[in-house]
Amino acid sequence: MHSKHFDIAIVGQGIAGTLMAYFLQKYGKRILVIDNNFEGASSKVAAGIVNPITGKNFVKSWGVDDFLPIARDIYTQIGNELGIETFTIANIIRSLGSVEDENNWLSRTADQNVMEYVQPFADTSEFENKVSKPFGYGEIKGSFQVHLGEILDAFKQKWQEENVYFETKFDYEALQILQPNFCYKNYTFSEIVFCEGYQAIHNPYFLNIGMGPSKGEVLIVKIPGAEFRKMYKDKIFIIHLYDDIYWVGSGYEWDMPDDKPTQKAFVTLSNELKRVLLIPYEIVDHQAAIRPTMHARRPVFKVHKEIQGMYLFNGLGTKGSSIGPYAASKFARYIVEKNPNDLVI
Repeated sequence: MHSKHFDIAIVGQGIAGTLMAYFLQKYGKRILVIDNNFEGASSKVAAGIVNPITGKNFVKSWGVDDFLPIARDIYTQIGNELGIETFTIANIIRSLGSVEDENNWLSRTADQNVMEYVQPFADTSEFENKVSKPFGYGEIKGSFQVHLGEILDAFKQKWQEENVYFETKFDYEALQILQPNFCYKNYTFSEIVFCEGYQAIHNPYFLNIGMGPSKGEVLIVKIPGAEFRKMYKDKIFIIHLYDDIYWVGSGYEWDMPDDKPTQKAFVTLSNELKRVLLIPYEIVDHQAAIRPTMHARRPVFKVHKEIQGMYLFNGLGTKGSSIGPYAASKFARYIVEKNPNDLVI
């Protein structure tokens, strides 16, 4: 490996690190991406759901009016530059389990603050006789699914071809702080951004950042002939990936000894799938990952108080696909311009 100097090193190539590196390159910065291709990274397992309406009361997701337009624009731009499809527009069909749910939903369809994201009447024709019918349905619009795996893989290939991708598990003890520069292995750089996902709990430079990692488990399921193109939510999410393959997931677990799939989650998900689907299916895989969830449910960007040029960008959690482009663009701009206004979302 040859010695080379970069402007900025980004540690971690999940969605946070990928977007950070993308924006910094747009500013003309010479970046080095350091990543160990961790298979349990949440960005590799997540479905990439962008959902403007959340919770049992069907309220707008935090910041959705700011985040969604930017997310669509940035993913479109990335897709055009990399020659890939970065997201699929798909409404969400949401089951309503009671009269109370239906009344809440109907009130939202007339709410000026929410109505742009909800359909007055749900079109569930593609699910007819294929799923167990709940009490009623609502349909969310403005939602889409981000193809996180394809985005990460395409950027990795691009950065490998540019010789700016170093695949290795980051060793904190090997980082030399030589202010105003840093040295790591055979590389030097002027600034460093840690975007390590939940593994930031091991970072000795940023302690007590308020992270509460949460474990998510999903099933990959083959449903021949289903032809579901909208996303379907009835406790579990059923989301089309490709051909007859679908992503099935729900919730998260706070008490987690590791990032491995568990029998408990498999039973829960498979029982829910059996309850919902009326047509034949086959479970082909069971995956798990740990999300970098913050206790405050907000992304975090920290500037090290003592070490100049050291930052941490983390905590995108379950909303990473929608929040990521907005947050990364602001924090990347801070690194370049040092305007304190960009430290606040």
